[in-house]
Amino acid sequence: MKNKISVAKLFGVSAVLLAALPLSAGAQENWPDGPLNIIVAFAAGGGSDRQARVLAGPLEEQLGVPVTVQNLPGGGGQVAATVMLREPTDAPVMLAINEPDLTMADVIGNAPFSRSDFEVIAVDVVDPRILMVANDSPFQSFAEFVDTARENPGELTIATAQGNAQELFAKWMAKALDIDVRIVGYSGGSEAANAMLGGHVSATLGDDFSRLNIRGESRALMVAAPQESPRWPEAETLVEALAPYDVEVPAPDFLARYGVYAVQSAFQQEYPERYERLQQAILAAMESDAYLQSVEASGLDDLSLRAPGEEYAESFRATEAALLEATGE
Repeated sequence: MKNKISVAKLFGVSAVLLAALPLSAGAQENWPDGPLNIIVAFAAGGGSDRQARVLAGPLEEQLGVPVTVQNLPGGGGQVAATVMLREPTDAPVMLAINEPDLTMADVIGNAPFSRSDFEVIAVDVVDPRILMVANDSPFQSFAEFVDTARENPGELTIATAQGNAQELFAKWMAKALDIDVRIVGYSGGSEAANAMLGGHVSATLGDDFSRLNIRGESRALMVAAPQESPRWPEAETLVEALAPYDVEVPAPDFLARYGVYAVQSAFQQEYPERYERLQQAILAAMESDAYLQSVEASGLDDLSLRAPGEEYAESFRATEAALLEATGE
């Protein structure tokens, strides 16, 4: 007599087998099952904050859950980054911060975390560094500035926001060109720009888009970007400006400010399906009509990247290597 398998036993075996199978796409889409929080590493009203709040609406539509924005400024991004790392690995949270600030916090800021703790999931915008002078400055070109600095060691001054990538860029440039200029640190980029406009310093190291508010009172001698800026067409690119001095540039956009969204690296490693779902939702939100209209209204068309973080991973690694070399780490 042949053995018979009972229906109950058959269903019991099937249940065990089904439990061992990976979750279906439909089941995976249940994440997140609660609000997603964007932790902004800077104060309300700044560029990163504005971009995050514009993104929140379309991202809600993509994920089907509320998206909140929380500002946690301090320590050049260290406060917000540290708070995010304390969240559970699978928590619906991401960090809005800038590169290379995140890398700098690790390399030269003695942060309580490593850059490898974070995975950039999406890159929003880029804002290249520019060397600027006031309209009444005698310097009409980058070469004139360098030549004067070499002829008058220690007399020219460059204002920067103290302790961030602007200051590091100014120091790198002075060292690469072997010029003796004084780097004067201010509490922020606006204060540094005002010092330049007030004639207290010879020049300032700022950001292309961020300093557009003083376009009528200043001009740019150099922009650290692969191509010329439509906002500052008089400026040479970094590669063009340094070519006569045989200076090798780490990257055409060296130390440019990238607005990025990051998650815990462990989240990407342990929950790859959720990571992919979140990344696809962010990128889709960035292509929404509401988001694109905001980009156009802000004049960010040529600086808006809206790309997966993986596309810029090599560039960020090159920046980290340059920072390590510059700081002797």
